[in-house]
Amino acid sequence: MPSKRSAFGDLDPRRRRAHTKSRHGCRNCKLRRIKCDEQQPQCQKCASFGVLCNYSSAQGPDLQPAWQEAQMRTNELFFGQGVFSSKPQIIELSTFPVITVGRGHGSFTMDQESLARLNRFQTRTVYSFGTESALKIYQNDVVQLALEHPFLMHVILAITAIHDRHLLPAPKNATRSLTEVYHGAKGAALLAEKLSRPIVYADRDALWSTAAMIGVATMTSIEASNPMAAWPMKPVESTDLGWLNLSAGKEAIWRVTNPLRPDSIFYRMADDYRALRNPPRFREIPDIPKEFVDLCSLDGSTPLEQNPYYVAVSLVADLLEFESSSSRTEDSLPRYVSFLGIMPSDFRSLLYSKDPRALLLFAYWYSFVDASRWWIARRAWLECQSICIYLDRYHASDSKIQALLERPKKRCGLTMD
Repeated sequence: MPSKRSAFGDLDPRRRRAHTKSRHGCRNCKLRRIKCDEQQPQCQKCASFGVLCNYSSAQGPDLQPAWQEAQMRTNELFFGQGVFSSKPQIIELSTFPVITVGRGHGSFTMDQESLARLNRFQTRTVYSFGTESALKIYQNDVVQLALEHPFLMHVILAITAIHDRHLLPAPKNATRSLTEVYHGAKGAALLAEKLSRPIVYADRDALWSTAAMIGVATMTSIEASNPMAAWPMKPVESTDLGWLNLSAGKEAIWRVTNPLRPDSIFYRMADDYRALRNPPRFREIPDIPKEFVDLCSLDGSTPLEQNPYYVAVSLVADLLEFESSSSRTEDSLPRYVSFLGIMPSDFRSLLYSKDPRALLLFAYWYSFVDASRWWIARRAWLECQSICIYLDRYHASDSKIQALLERPKKRCGLTMD
C-alpha cells in the first residue's frame, strides 16, 4: 500500500472538531465564510456589505457591488457587520495621489487607475483566494509587502485585471486585456531576475506571495469561449495542459523561501498548508466506489502503487465522501488543490494522450470546483464540458465510462438534474 506520509514533508495532519453548516445560504456569504441569515431576495449580510445577494448563478456573479456608479462606497460600508475582528488596512484612494512602488530597478509609480485596481484586490478579489487566514494575510500583509516589491505589486495588479475580465459577459471575458498582459509580464520578468541571484532574507515572503499568485493566474489562463475550443476537443498544441506544471516551479520557490518559518507572515497558515501539502489518506479498495474499482482495474492483480489511476481514484472517492458529509470539518479548497501536487507523472502522461479513464477522473476532479473560485471555475466548466463531449463522441460504446459520466455532465451544465 502507498505510504500515508506526504510526499512534500513531515507535516502531521490535524483533525478539527466537526460543525454543521447550512447549505441554504447565499453564495456571497459562503465565499466570505460568514453565517447567512437566508433572507430572500436579499440577505442582510450582503446588504450591509454592499453587494448583490446571489442564491443562484442567475442572480449574478459573486460579490458584485450593489452600486452601478464609478464611485466606490466607503470602506466602512464594505466592512460592515462581523467580517473581521479588525478592519483590513485598505489603501485609501484619496490618501495618495500617486504611490511609488519599490526603490531603484523595477520601481514604478501607481496612478489612480492602478490604485483603484489595488483597492478592488483588497475589497473583492482577495475573498476568493482561500481560507480566512489566507484572506487576512493577502488583504493586509501581502499588500504592504507589495508596496516595497514591484514584482509582487505587478502580479497583484495582473490578478485583479484578470478578475475584472472574468466578470465581463461572454465572449468579452475570453480574451486577455492589455493591462493583465503588461503587469503579468513585468511581474514574471522581475521575479525571474530576483530568483537568478542569491535570495535576500527580507524578500522571502514577497517571493512566495508572487509565486502563489502566479500559480493562480496560470490556472485562469484559458482563452476558449466554448467547449469545442477547449482541451481536449480543440486541436492538439504543445502548450496543452501546461498549467499543470506550475506545481514544480512553486515547489522550488517553497524550498528556498520556507513560508512555514516562525517569522514568516505565512506561519499563521500552517494548518492550511498542512492540508494542502499532505494529501488525503490513500484509500483501501473497500473504501472506493465499486464502479471506479472496476473501471480502473483496482482488483489487486497489480500493486496499487503501480496503477496510474489509483491516486486520482482515491482523491475522487475522498472528495465524494467529503461532499456528502453533513458535518464538514474544513474548507474543501486545500483538499481539492492538493491533487496538483500529488498527481503522478504516469497519470499526467495519460491525460496528455487523452486516455479515456484518466479523462473521466479529471472531469470528476473538475466537477468539485466551487463556482466562487473564479480563478479555476471557468477552466473547470469549459474543460469538463469538453471532456464529456470528447468521451461521448469517441468512447460512446464504453458502458463503464458512460455510466460514470452522468455526474460530470450535470455539474458542468451539459445535462439537467
